[in-house]
Amino acid sequence: MSPRISIVGMGNTGTLAARRLLEAEPDIALTVYDIDPERCEDFRGSATLATSAREALAESDTIVLALPREREIDRTLERFSDGEVTALVAGKQIIDLAPPPAEQARRLGLAIAGAGGRYTPVLSGASEDAGARLVKVLLCPA
Repeated sequence: MSPRISIVGMGNTGTLAARRLLEAEPDIALTVYDIDPERCEDFRGSATLATSAREALAESDTIVLALPREREIDRTLERFSDGEVTALVAGKQIIDLAPPPAEQARRLGLAIAGAGGRYTPVLSGASEDAGARLVKVLLCPA
């Protein structure tokens, strides 16, 4: 069975990650979502185009966040002023391609764990792009 992966945030990082995943694993069950639906159109026919972040979260067991700021992460994971993640992430792996600074990432990881999910911040490397890092994390786990 093909892995089911959703990418939330289809700016440069998310688009590159989606292209790399489709190149590396053509049979992947990929779902993409962006607040601007036009950003997902290039993937029509090769991915499911979700109409909401909630739908993208529900479609997959692995969720890739390619969001520019912690505020967008909070909205996607339905994390409000109490810091708890209320989106349904139990049993899901959340991979963050643009994680917030270390302390915020730590708190986010605790909140995701409290909701039953697993959080993996993928830190950028000087010689590899986000798509290559994602493929490495997903297809070559340590």
